[in-house]
Amino acid sequence: MPTDSSALQIIGCTMISALASYAGGRFHQWYKLGLDRDRSFREGYRHGYQTLFPLVSRPAEELSPETSRD
Repeated sequence: MPTDSSALQIIGCTMISALASYAGGRFHQWYKLGLDRDRSFREGYRHGYQTLFPLVSRPAEELSPETSRD
């Protein structure tokens, strides 16, 4: 049976290990969330560019079929 001081040391080491593990998990979660957010932003920006650039670069004649040059 452990003495009082060794029991406190075991409890202290267990608590420190639990807190360090929790902090490491939270940091990992924060880091992965940031990477996912950056990737989503890049993919959204790429999709928006690929969608809008052809629309903007079309000639004005194609956009308004009612007007004809006769």
